[in-house]
Amino acid sequence: MKKGELKKQEILRTAEARFCRDGYEKTSIQDILDDLHTSKGSFYHHFVSKEALLVEICRNRAAEYSEQVFLRITDETSPSDRLNLLINGMIPFNGEKISFLLMLIPVFSGPEGVTIRNCYANELERLYGGEIAKTLRKGTEDDVYACSDPDFSARMLTLLVNHFWLEICDQVLQNEALGRNTDPGDLMKMTDNYRRAMERLISAPYGSLDLISLPEVQTLTEQIHLHWKK
Repeated sequence: MKKGELKKQEILRTAEARFCRDGYEKTSIQDILDDLHTSKGSFYHHFVSKEALLVEICRNRAAEYSEQVFLRITDETSPSDRLNLLINGMIPFNGEKISFLLMLIPVFSGPEGVTIRNCYANELERLYGGEIAKTLRKGTEDDVYACSDPDFSARMLTLLVNHFWLEICDQVLQNEALGRNTDPGDLMKMTDNYRRAMERLISAPYGSLDLISLPEVQTLTEQIHLHWKK
């Protein structure tokens, strides 16, 4: 790796650590420079703004998480199991993805919120869309699904998955802003509506798609609440 690329990766790692610790809004470019013991010229050689830096972090994280998912898929993985792995890979509600999501969530309601949301969602669609289309194609051949146009169905499915997890986040954030507790039951009703819509889209058996469980919903709402109160 060239020296310039090494410096860029160092900036990304340092900035992400600072964002996770202190929050994106509270972290200035100067804070990052102080941690790196470097100059503004070095920073702006790689990134035009703090927002551009976060966009790059989102892309890197999406790629890293997708690689972990793809490694779990083999030729022996059934279309049903494969699709659930891919969908759950897109949804940032479990494992180390929660920590990353908690860093992003305050940004969603800030000035850069729309840009960051769209960036991360679009990157997920780009990374997972082809694999989901391949899975739907194989599933249709095996009579697990019924998709006349797997590529189109894959695009619609990725849009639904992104809309699902973003709406869950929005609901919890709205409740936090109003000082209300989030009822996990309400989020599970929302989850069930999205799951049925996805299953109908690809003519999948009822209950065959896994989005998020009640324990995961409870953990998510608790962690967002604690993070919001910091």
